[in-house]
Amino acid sequence: MRTRSCVGFYVVCASLMLSVTPFAFAAEGPFGGTPAAIPGTVQAENYDTGGQGVAYNVTSVNGTDNGYRSDGVDLEVTTDTGGGVNLGWTAAGQWFKYTVNVVTAGTYTVTFRVAGLNAVTDAFHISNSSGTNLTGNINLPGTGAWQAWTNVTATITLPAGQQVLTVNQDHPGWNLNFVSFTGSGGEGPFGGTPAAIPGTVQAENYDTGGQGVGYNVTSVNGTANNYRSDGVDLEVTTDTGGGHNLGWTASGQWFRYTVNVATAGVYTVTFRVAAINAVTDALHISNSSGTNLTGNVNVPATGAWQAWTNATATITLPAGQQVLTLDQDNPGWNINFFAFTSGSGGGTGSCAGVSSITVNGTTYNPQWCQEFNGSAGSPDTTVWKFDLGNNNGWGNGEVEVYCGPPGYPNNPSQCPTSFSTSTAPVYIDGSGHLVIQPRNVNGTWISGRMNTQNKQNFQFGILEASIQLPNTTNQGLWPAFWSLGSNISTVPWPTCGEADIMENWSPQVLNGAGPSGNNSTIHTAKTGGSGVGARFTFPSGEAADTAFHTYGVIWTQNEMQFFVDNASTPFFTVTPSSLPSGDTWPFNQSIFALLNVAVGGTLGGSTSGLSNPGSMKVDFVRWYTPQ
Repeated sequence: MRTRSCVGFYVVCASLMLSVTPFAFAAEGPFGGTPAAIPGTVQAENYDTGGQGVAYNVTSVNGTDNGYRSDGVDLEVTTDTGGGVNLGWTAAGQWFKYTVNVVTAGTYTVTFRVAGLNAVTDAFHISNSSGTNLTGNINLPGTGAWQAWTNVTATITLPAGQQVLTVNQDHPGWNLNFVSFTGSGGEGPFGGTPAAIPGTVQAENYDTGGQGVGYNVTSVNGTANNYRSDGVDLEVTTDTGGGHNLGWTASGQWFRYTVNVATAGVYTVTFRVAAINAVTDALHISNSSGTNLTGNVNVPATGAWQAWTNATATITLPAGQQVLTLDQDNPGWNINFFAFTSGSGGGTGSCAGVSSITVNGTTYNPQWCQEFNGSAGSPDTTVWKFDLGNNNGWGNGEVEVYCGPPGYPNNPSQCPTSFSTSTAPVYIDGSGHLVIQPRNVNGTWISGRMNTQNKQNFQFGILEASIQLPNTTNQGLWPAFWSLGSNISTVPWPTCGEADIMENWSPQVLNGAGPSGNNSTIHTAKTGGSGVGARFTFPSGEAADTAFHTYGVIWTQNEMQFFVDNASTPFFTVTPSSLPSGDTWPFNQSIFALLNVAVGGTLGGSTSGLSNPGSMKVDFVRWYTPQ
């Protein structure tokens, strides 16, 4: 306002022009005079000095806390933990610069503290002084309020020394409190997030930090180092599922992996390996204290570097984040991934007695089997997580309240507090089945929605379940067996990817298949709620509600093949070419599985005629990986 007054009253304010001019044309510099240290935290409000077009570019000046700094724009007091000031009023094309000092060159995990009413795709990115996008475009989840804060992570590779980083605002609708850089150019999980156990650890996703920190090699090899900027000993694999494998093994070499173990216990670890000749004492996994956790693992001869098989061992792990080291004891083998599977899921988690599946010459071996055997009771919460409540209809207008087992943390008040098969909406029936039974309790429908998020991730192979559905001739129920991308906490739906392996609803609602068939659909960033899908129709005399049928997907890199009862005859195949122009295929990353019976909603329809509905019974859920 003072500058505007000088324009209107030039004579009066002429004496002020000398004091205004140095501020208006000041050169860029770090706020407070000292570059922000990396590793460390850069507060969003501490953008460089220099003003519009130099330190920042905004289309309009906003902010209710500009008193924090005399040249403050787009600032406000935050209620986030720790207080202070956040940057807001984001808009496409705006940017803010920050002078930093990087102690050590390397790859860092960068954590953005953000808030926003709704999810934002391609919200922002960090670039260097040459304009190179260093983080990739960052997607933000919706937090529901401008001061409801969450963390989103990415990785960034930086040279050492003083430099200027720019936070580029690509799409509006979010606030930023601070940006933290961790790793000191040293060790951290590849991609910023520890690999989940149970789940699959890709061999190429060893920790960041480089030689002597994330890995130790005697020489640098690899023909696929472009997968990651610090790649060593990597090559493209022809194993089912594609991707990269780790090779050029040598005695004394090691690679470290930061993991997060959901539950302490004994796990089966399956190594996906290849070797021309058999190797005795090829490898072992150790913890951060150097203790050999698996014993020495032998690798069988497969006859070629890209002829793959599985070798297994057992490992006992504590819960929580930790670093596991893959130690190379003797050379002569490749490794694609190692998968950790855990115990029971309401009965036996063992795959003993479960046969392999061979499809088009590829044999898939069972790795994770939830058979639901044992006595009647609640599902195993070390294997299954339960979504709770109504969550505003889950975005679909559903009316049910989802419950966990009795005593499950934060169970809604409508849910049973003691176990009985006559009152539980989800239970093991004592006859080898998981049962999800919608029930009307004093006018409120309760049901079950369970998933393996942060407990068991899947990546490539065959995922299937044997299910007998409730009768959906009349509207009211909406059962499903489906998956979501494991990154949904940072990449919102539908960009994270959804694959509906089995989805069933009444012919009275949008021409549903009812008992006569099944719908399989994928949902991506551009296909959204409509998705891309196909319908399977049962042969004459068969129906979804009169017998168990196996619903599954054969999943390889860039392809999903959906089937009912026979994996050799998929009825629906989808690839990236099936998507609209400009869409992104999200299914080359890990997923988690879900089972639920919704009541009402977009495809469930009206519940006015729903009375004593049938249950969804699940005989098994299994995951197989290629041999």
